[in-house]
Amino acid sequence: MDKTIQTYDRIAKDFARLHKDTKWQEEFNYFSKLVIGKKVIDIGCGHGQEALLFLKAGFDYTGIDASRNMLREAKKIVSKGKFVLMDFYNLKFPKESFDGFWAASSLLHVPKVRVSEVLGQIRRILKKNGIGFISLKERKNLDEGMIKDNQYGGSERFFAFYGLGEFERILLENGFEIIKKYRLKREDNGKIKDLLCYFVRKK
Repeated sequence: MDKTIQTYDRIAKDFARLHKDTKWQEEFNYFSKLVIGKKVIDIGCGHGQEALLFLKAGFDYTGIDASRNMLREAKKIVSKGKFVLMDFYNLKFPKESFDGFWAASSLLHVPKVRVSEVLGQIRRILKKNGIGFISLKERKNLDEGMIKDNQYGGSERFFAFYGLGEFERILLENGFEIIKKYRLKREDNGKIKDLLCYFVRKK
């Protein structure tokens, strides 16, 4: 994970430049209808691409990320956003602080042996019946590991890949119920990505 954070620190400006617009408007609209209350946490907020959506819709938004430079980019884009340097393994918020959580393409950087630990942290800070959105990469060949990306000069990041039912079982085991799940093909800078999406509720 440390190497992935170092990579994001190094590529933050290029990453923000190449990912200016959110790809999650439809999912955000659905999430907004589900969540009761306005206090939300964006887990792995990156350069803040979804922050504007939440703020414009009147949410009390907090974005966290472990990359200092990605948060600097977020502040440039959303100067009024509340961004905190924090990793996924130690969410320093009181119990039941948030009505909802957003984790778009972030938990895929967590090794599988630690994903239940992270989900436990999320569950602790989420209110009863709190709503969440998670997106991951679908497994094709590799289960998990470091991957080079030529788009960023061969920089390496860690990714974990899942089957649709595989991650559903993990969610159920960690106290979440599934509201909706589906596969999604998404174009990202000329590449087609196979994604998995989950809307969940804390039991």
